[in-house]
Amino acid sequence: MENTLKTKTVNEMSNEEISRWLCLFDAVNYVAGKAEKMGIDINKNNNWIKPLAFKNYITEMYQSTYVNYKMDLKENTKDALHT
Repeated sequence: MENTLKTKTVNEMSNEEISRWLCLFDAVNYVAGKAEKMGIDINKNNNWIKPLAFKNYITEMYQSTYVNYKMDLKENTKDALHT
């Protein structure tokens, strides 16, 4: 969904889309951390990174991430109203 404000276009994502991106972000950070601990330079060798594993992680973690994101959103809205 896009909103046009004067000459600026702002892209907005749904809570579902944001939750999926958060899952991907977590997965990438996890893999990068493991690779660093194992001494693997992922810029030189990324053959061991499997896209299906990322897809499976997102599928598995999406629901809890979505619920947590919506709870955080509610809490931040309440905090903003009280200030």
